[in-house]
Amino acid sequence: MPRRSPSYNRSQWQIERERFQLPPGRPPTAYRIHTPGTVVPDLLKKWGMEQALWEQTLLQEWAEIAGPQVAKHTRPGRLDRGTLTVYVAHSTWLTELRQFGQQAMLEKLQARFGRRRIKGIRLNLDPDAPATPAR
Repeated sequence: MPRRSPSYNRSQWQIERERFQLPPGRPPTAYRIHTPGTVVPDLLKKWGMEQALWEQTLLQEWAEIAGPQVAKHTRPGRLDRGTLTVYVAHSTWLTELRQFGQQAMLEKLQARFGRRRIKGIRLNLDPDAPATPAR
């Protein structure tokens, strides 16, 4: 975060204090400059929108986290008390991910978002997945 040093001229302060009839005292303290990158997360948290921002970030980065092939058949769901629900489109993919991919996916999520936010993942069949046609 860039900081600006106090830049004021003491004699100029004396003149302005007399001109505007300010009470005697010290010149104003230096102010801090806040960048949008530091202000926006604080505002979102204050407005209760931090979770929505996190969910949007997760959706945007899902293909990178899960991998392009797995991302085609999965989607992130709700985060509940540190457990992220991941919806899987087909039971075959569900079995494969439970056996071979669940731990790797958890490690990638924790590396990106932190162990405090994501403590575990739960794999479930996607209720919104299109049904496969009967043959």
